[in-house]
Amino acid sequence: MERIRPLPYRVPLVDGESTGSFVTRLAARHGQSVSHLLATVGEGRSAADVDPWQSELYFNAAARQRLAEMVGRPLDQLLRALASLRDEHLLPDGSGAAAYRWPWRPRSGFLVRGCALCAARRGVLDQVWLIRPDPWHICMQHGRFYDISGDDRWPFIDLSPGPHVLQAELRRLRLVKRLGPVGRLLVADAFAVLAHPAVQLPRLGGSRTAPLRLLPTAVTVAYRMAWLERLRLDGRLVHGDYRRWREEVRSDLGRQLGLALHEWSEWHLPLQLPPLPLTRAARPSSRRYRQPDFPHQPAVPGMAPVDKLTCLSWEILAHGPRPYG
Repeated sequence: MERIRPLPYRVPLVDGESTGSFVTRLAARHGQSVSHLLATVGEGRSAADVDPWQSELYFNAAARQRLAEMVGRPLDQLLRALASLRDEHLLPDGSGAAAYRWPWRPRSGFLVRGCALCAARRGVLDQVWLIRPDPWHICMQHGRFYDISGDDRWPFIDLSPGPHVLQAELRRLRLVKRLGPVGRLLVADAFAVLAHPAVQLPRLGGSRTAPLRLLPTAVTVAYRMAWLERLRLDGRLVHGDYRRWREEVRSDLGRQLGLALHEWSEWHLPLQLPPLPLTRAARPSSRRYRQPDFPHQPAVPGMAPVDKLTCLSWEILAHGPRPYG
């Protein structure tokens, strides 16, 4: 196919937006149907009249490049903003022809309503849908909770009456930034600990507000786990440390959480690591705790939700046809 001439109007990018949401806005800005615009990008299949809040749009490498040409932006700009365009989500090249797919459901992740105030600051007045690992998103800038609900009557929950939720989310973001993939795993394990039968808390998906109720406690638990896990992955734990840690969490967090955390710690026993080099200069400079190890998988998928990341067997999700409400 010949090289594409860029469209006349530039559409702002929104960080974390789904590809389907962006292409829908792109088509609307130029007075085209989405199907007509996609026909210019490549060959493909889509469910009839797919809405961007229902499913995600995927490209192969050739179609991705043609989309970048169409919008008149360097490809790396699109990759930073649109996670589903990144290599791990590309369709197979097949014959090498540009191709797209728009299935009924996202292949990974959840489509969560984006913050309208954040979008408006970028000059975007249309509805934006984000692609997220979990079925909710908290906008720290404007103190709003968004989720997968398509109900326009209640598009968000105002968190100004609950500043403790925003404080918990800020602590969660700091933990993940500091520990990388291990931080995400610890948050997932923390939600699983709260699902332990002894703790007697609601499951995610039992109501729309369940994440808000659980998040502060889950983050507190994740930080207690982080102390133990960092030392474990650095090879600096002995069994006596476990006993002291278990006694402390039982005293500070209560008997029920203490019991669940005791069981979690039994899954995270000291690793058998090779001996460190004798000289300090020869030791590796990177910290081991930024990389997962047994009992978790060494690679952490970018769009895996908390119930898929945890190593624990307790069911995080409430039973029902619509997880997370």
